[in-house]
Amino acid sequence: MSNNFNMVAFMDTLVEGGFSQQQAKALAVALFQLIESHLVTKEYLDLRLSELQTGLRAEFREGLSSLKAELIQWLCGILIVQTGATAVLFKFLH
Repeated sequence: MSNNFNMVAFMDTLVEGGFSQQQAKALAVALFQLIESHLVTKEYLDLRLSELQTGLRAEFREGLSSLKAELIQWLCGILIVQTGATAVLFKFLH
């Protein structure tokens, strides 16, 4: 990101505004360091995005697995009830 901050142009502007060369340089360096310390790099964002995607995939798989187990329980319960109801009806009809 250092290409986006033109330190020389900034220093020239300060000197034109009444700052000494030394003051302008000190202020430009301090500002540059402040900007650099608060910038996020593309690599950092890519890493965080990758971590988030991995976490979301894991959560999705976990949730899907849980839903699958719950569905199987419901289907087994329905099957048991259906079998019982069929047995009772068969008993009464014969």
